[in-house]
Amino acid sequence: MINFFKLSKEDVIKKITAAGFPAFRGKQLIDWIYNKNVFEVESMTNLDKSFKEYLDNNIKFVTLETIKLNEDEKGDTIKFLLLLGDRNTVEMVIMRYKDKDSSKNRNTLCLSSQVGCKVKCPFCATGTSGLVRNLKAEEIVQQVSIANAYLKQFDAKINNIVFMGMGEPFYNIDEVLHAALLIKENYEISNRKITISTSGIVDGIKELANKDLKYVLAISLHAPTDRIRDYLVPVNKKYPLNELIKACRYYQLKTKKRITFEYIMIDSMNIWPDDARQLANLLKGIDCHINGIPVNSVSGSEFKRPKKKDIYSFKKLCEEYGLSFSIREEKGTDIDGACGQLRNKERK
Repeated sequence: MINFFKLSKEDVIKKITAAGFPAFRGKQLIDWIYNKNVFEVESMTNLDKSFKEYLDNNIKFVTLETIKLNEDEKGDTIKFLLLLGDRNTVEMVIMRYKDKDSSKNRNTLCLSSQVGCKVKCPFCATGTSGLVRNLKAEEIVQQVSIANAYLKQFDAKINNIVFMGMGEPFYNIDEVLHAALLIKENYEISNRKITISTSGIVDGIKELANKDLKYVLAISLHAPTDRIRDYLVPVNKKYPLNELIKACRYYQLKTKKRITFEYIMIDSMNIWPDDARQLANLLKGIDCHINGIPVNSVSGSEFKRPKKKDIYSFKKLCEEYGLSFSIREEKGTDIDGACGQLRNKERK
C-alpha cells in the first residue's frame, strides 16, 4: 500500500486513472483530504463502493496518531505528541497569531523532521534522547493535515510552515525538501511562507542555495564567537563560524534572499555588550534579521532566562550597531512548549 501523503495531486490523479477510475474520482479524493480534512474512506459520501474498496486495499491515509494534546490558556499555542507507526513519538506545535483584520491571521505549524536529534544543543530537550531516525516525507506532510483537522473547528488552516521542531532538517535534507514541495503544492502554501531552520550544516545551506528554492533560511546562531558556540551548538566544532558565514554569503549571492538568524538569549552567557559588537562584526554585509529568543529553561537546566531589562538592552545595542533585531513573541511556556519537553515527559 502506498501512503497518500507522499503523493502530489498529479500523482494521485495518475494513480487513480491507471487503476481504471475516472480522473474526477481522484479530484474528489483530494477534496476530501485537503479541503474537508476527512481521512476515513467510509465518510467520503460521494465515492462509489468499488472506488472505496480500491482505496481500502491500495492507499494508506493515516499513519500518525495524536496521543497527547496541550493547549495554552489563550488557545494560541497547541502542542501535539504524535505516535508514529513504529511506536516512536514526535512533537508538532500550532502557533496562532490573531489580528483584528482576519485576513492577516497567521496560523504557523512548527514541524518535526526527525525522531530526536544528534546535534545535542545543551539547552534543547530534544537532543537528550539522541537521534532515533529520520522522518519520511509523508510523515512530515501528514503533520499539516493533522493541524488543519484541528483548526477546522475555527474555520482556519495552516498558512505558515517552520521546520523548527524536533531534528536537524539538513541531516534529513532529501525527505525535508520533498515534504516542503508537497506541502507547497498540496496545501497551497507559498515558498516564502516555508522556513527551513538549521543549526549550521554548511553542506545543507550550500545545497539549498544551489537548488534556489526560495524558502526562508533560518540559522540557529546563538553566539558571536566559536568559543561560546562550540558549547551551545556542538556542530560548530565541525562547521565553525568562519565556514558558516562563508556559506551564508554564498547562499545570499545565489538566492538574493534575506537570512534569519535565531539567537537564544541566556543570562550571563551571550548577551554582554561585547557580544553585540562581535555579532555586528560577524554579520557585517549580510542582509539578515536577528530573532532574539529568551531561553525557555528546561527543568534542571543550567541556562537561565535573562531579566527583561537585559533582553531589551542587548536588542538596543545590536540595533545601534546596525542590526535588524526583534524579540520573538513567546508562546507555549505554560504547556512545555519548548521542543522535546512533552515527548521527554511522556517517555519517562
